[in-house]
Amino acid sequence: MDYRQNNERDELRARFTAWLDTLIRRAKLNYLRKTEIPVDIVSLEELFEENLPVSEDEWMRRLLYQDNDFNFEEERLATAYAELPLMRQQILKFLYVDELTVSEIAKRLNCSAQYVSDQKQKGLKHLRKKMSEGGDENG
Repeated sequence: MDYRQNNERDELRARFTAWLDTLIRRAKLNYLRKTEIPVDIVSLEELFEENLPVSEDEWMRRLLYQDNDFNFEEERLATAYAELPLMRQQILKFLYVDELTVSEIAKRLNCSAQYVSDQKQKGLKHLRKKMSEGGDENG
């Protein structure tokens, strides 16, 4: 039974991790699309030594300090998580951070496993909704 619970926990964690990875990858791609710095094409004859192309560090600094309204996915996820009722926050924390099973959480919170499952589903639904809402609002 313990082996089965560990497999379920690992599968749940893997699915959540994959979801977060996808979310973060899409956020990075959206960020890069929105902050694309136009590159001026200049002939080599026109270049002066002091006007050589900027280094990668300079380019990255320009990207990071651009004045724009882009909300990072992690910040939006943290904000959406903070909007959850405390019980849902605690259940999601137990599931994904502490890696407890639904039955272990139910025992800790002195409630039914069904209640824990329902709260988990409602919490994840809220997070997905908030993450999908904010995707293009600032573009």
